[in-house]
Amino acid sequence: MTLYLEATLLLLPTDTGGRAAAVEPRAGSYLPYLRAGGRTTRARLIEGPPRLAPGDAAQVVFEIEEHAAADVHPGAELALLERDARVVGSVTVLRVWGRALAV
Repeated sequence: MTLYLEATLLLLPTDTGGRAAAVEPRAGSYLPYLRAGGRTTRARLIEGPPRLAPGDAAQVVFEIEEHAAADVHPGAELALLERDARVVGSVTVLRVWGRALAV
């Protein structure tokens, strides 16, 4: 089952080790990793403002697999990582919910 995380995302500025390029949350093509409690999981950024540049902060929605959510709860602070395990931002979880299944 898929879980959704509503969160505040802060992208680090480029000069402090953040990304060099902006991300487009609504495109659904940004696939970072989230790290919490020693666990790292793949995530998909699926909602937020049209564009987030390094140094920006916004309310967003991530999609993750349920099995990866043991340390994810409202108030949790997660690290946002790129493929090379470099921390490029921080995520504060506001709400967690699941998709309704059709029967």
